[in-house]
Amino acid sequence: MAETLLRKNEDAGYIIAWKHKQNHDDLGKFDKEMTYGEALKECDKLISENSEKTFWPEKSEESKEGFAFP
Repeated sequence: MAETLLRKNEDAGYIIAWKHKQNHDDLGKFDKEMTYGEALKECDKLISENSEKTFWPEKSEESKEGFAFP
């Protein structure tokens, strides 16, 4: 079964990734795994606190098994 691009807030296995807006070599990921909804809220909080970086939720390496874009 193919994974859709629609995500539910209760979907587990997400982390927060980030990248500096000007220096694209400055990037990273947080280790804490959470649900998609929790990750979205945390991204909004981090974006409001730090305008020099952008943050987004993404699947963690451990939870990518069986995960594929159509």
